[in-house]
Amino acid sequence: MLFVREALEQATHERVAAYHASLFPPDVMVADLTAGIGADLIALAARGPAIGFELDPERAALARHNLEVHGLSGEVRVEDSLAWLALESAGLEYAFADPARRVEGRRTLDPADFAPDPVQLSAYLEGMRLGAMKLTPMLSDAFLESLGPSLRFVSFGGECREVLILNGTDARSERVAVHVESGAILTAGPIAPVTEEPAAFFFDADPAAVRAHALGALAGELRSLGDSNGYLTGDEGVVSPWLRTYRVLYHGKADAKATKRALRELGAGTPELKQRGAGLDLVKERKGYAGEGTRAVSLAIWSVGRSLRHTILERV
Repeated sequence: MLFVREALEQATHERVAAYHASLFPPDVMVADLTAGIGADLIALAARGPAIGFELDPERAALARHNLEVHGLSGEVRVEDSLAWLALESAGLEYAFADPARRVEGRRTLDPADFAPDPVQLSAYLEGMRLGAMKLTPMLSDAFLESLGPSLRFVSFGGECREVLILNGTDARSERVAVHVESGAILTAGPIAPVTEEPAAFFFDADPAAVRAHALGALAGELRSLGDSNGYLTGDEGVVSPWLRTYRVLYHGKADAKATKRALRELGAGTPELKQRGAGLDLVKERKGYAGEGTRAVSLAIWSVGRSLRHTILERV
């Protein structure tokens, strides 16, 4: 395969691209309205008929090459996809788009700077059978909800990689988290009950579950810890693709001396630091907890109102 750096940095991981492609029927034409170097176009073409649109001639040429490397065929047009949609989209029922979110090489969170304009895109996708648009999950709920009825927050590699907005007559009203590796889907639910004290087990929820507001559906018998928005606790261990499970070794207020003493008594090495709601510089903080032991532990720092809590953890 061949790349240019900026386009490669923005390209979809192949596993996530395969998930995108799986949303469409195998025997229909799907247009990739923002082909770039072809990451999503390759997955779409592996599924069935596909056509790509790319304004940059160099990237379009790379997309064609990368299709050929995979033994796939698909037309790549050097053309404005929105202009094409305005003139010739009557027969197009399925499309995918990943608007660029950079200005002069720098990332932007202002939708007005995205290209193509996501608001214009959503208007075209609304008239199709199914249109999918990939955006950053850092955008506000109100803006995302204005673009389509279905919001899917996609988890891969333990990260919330993106939000997919599904539009069109086949799109249903939903707000879910999708776990690519397992295929699990978690629907948004009520807020989990809250406690300020951890029980025997501590759980770090997948960021996509948090962003989808699905902690309540995930929690079951678990309780949310303080104002952490993502840390849960319970009396029993839980096996779930949405949770990293830890055993609680120590808990207390954010008192550095007491925490260091506990780390020494546990024979811990320098802990992995993690936080939710604390707003700390963890690289700087970690230097203050250097340990000489060998036990691998984590130190979770989380908030309860204006105060912080320390919990020393061991991964299960």
